[in-house]
Amino acid sequence: MSLRKVPLIATLVLFGLWAIAFTATHWPMEPDNDPLFPHVDKFVHAGIYAILAITALFAATAWNYRWSLLLAVTVALALVGVGMFDELTQLFVAGRTADPLDLVADTFGAVVGISLYGLVRGGRGSEELSASESP
Repeated sequence: MSLRKVPLIATLVLFGLWAIAFTATHWPMEPDNDPLFPHVDKFVHAGIYAILAITALFAATAWNYRWSLLLAVTVALALVGVGMFDELTQLFVAGRTADPLDLVADTFGAVVGISLYGLVRGGRGSEELSASESP
């Protein structure tokens, strides 16, 4: 595979993951749905948004955007906007509600994903000290 295709593929993966998440959160639910444990949906929301954040940052850096605090904040704000859209549009789906705590979980997941990406990325791309510059 050509390296020139990586940004496009990363972007398609990002939108594909978002489409899967959007479909899953907009599937009509029965009111008697008994979760595995209380608030399991909050963990799912956080996990989905962590994965979306990591994928968004990977796609952005594949398009040659430099990893920076500005990029991290931009991705975080974009994902909060997506989370708000997701919650508001659930008002129109049978058995779904707009839950502000889901938005909190989405935001938390995005921050965790961005932090993990930053930690992994922080070890790469930094210049190494030459032998004469080492302490």
